[in-house]
Amino acid sequence: MDLGLGELRARTAGTPVPVRALLACLLAFFAGAANGEPAATNTFENARFRYSVALPQGCRYEEGPGTLDAVCSPELDADKSGRAPAAASLLFEVGAEPVPEDADNAPASLARRYSEANFKDELPEAICGEADRARVKIDNVRQVLEGGRVVYTADVACPEIRFLGLGERAAFAFFLITPGLRYRLVARAPKEDFEQNRALIDAFFASFRTVPLEANKQ
Repeated sequence: MDLGLGELRARTAGTPVPVRALLACLLAFFAGAANGEPAATNTFENARFRYSVALPQGCRYEEGPGTLDAVCSPELDADKSGRAPAAASLLFEVGAEPVPEDADNAPASLARRYSEANFKDELPEAICGEADRARVKIDNVRQVLEGGRVVYTADVACPEIRFLGLGERAAFAFFLITPGLRYRLVARAPKEDFEQNRALIDAFFASFRTVPLEANKQ
């Protein structure tokens, strides 16, 4: 059955969704989403921040301290992606932030220290580059607590920025708050391109894995 993130959120509105169940649905979707062959990917592993993620081949990869971005042309052509502006392209972002003071906190405490309000306040500028929060539409906000972690997700609609020549853009945000580390995953694209890239976007989120500290030390 073809089940995208939007339908999943609609079906689970008002119902607590375990993180494992959410990721399982994403994986199931990716396994049967595309009628053709799935796009080839490159897997990136970060030992310092204890995560791995798969990004489409043919994109421009940009790595910084705690960040990993993929800027993708519509054709997933490496040369075109190399020249594509990040603000107007299909974009995948992963960010990791150490928060040592959260290292021993339980999920309820993590959710108090980084609340749904904090999550929503961060989205306009972080995703849209928009200081006026009233211009950014945020829908389908979800909070899930499970297994020592807190997950926040939301749909974000970025407004047109005329002086930069940017049209409306759509995004999906997935923030994972864990003891000692916060992860921010975002997929964004021009509004008219977001749905046609749904399989790539869902596969990106489904590929994300965190590595337990104990396993990382082995």
